[in-house]
Amino acid sequence: MEHWKCVLLSAGLYCVAGTAGAAQVLTCSFVTECIETEDCAPTQYDVTVTYKDFAQPQDGMDASANWTDDAVTRSVFLRSRPDITFAMWAENDGRVFGRLVVDATGTVRYVVMDATVPMMITYYGTCKDVA
Repeated sequence: MEHWKCVLLSAGLYCVAGTAGAAQVLTCSFVTECIETEDCAPTQYDVTVTYKDFAQPQDGMDASANWTDDAVTRSVFLRSRPDITFAMWAENDGRVFGRLVVDATGTVRYVVMDATVPMMITYYGTCKDVA
């Protein structure tokens, strides 16, 4: 089954024909880290999220997407629309969770909250769909 995959970049809208079900890859690079109320600092932290290709590229969900970084691989829930993509995970009965939000320009924010400490870390950077 052929469908169209469209990506909005700063240079314009790009569409290609594809086959439903193929894996897609979102790569994110974070350059700023903010811990609690401390001053933000430069960082270098990369994440890859692999998810299924959506038959309807304008709106899709994948409850079995995979998140990979230097420390961990975990299952995440991913939701994608033309204007926003987000992924989320939770562990320890929901006491520790993360949420990633990417806008249409690729600007990303990733928040990790740990209620067992308690602590919150916010990362800022950019993401791109590489598949």
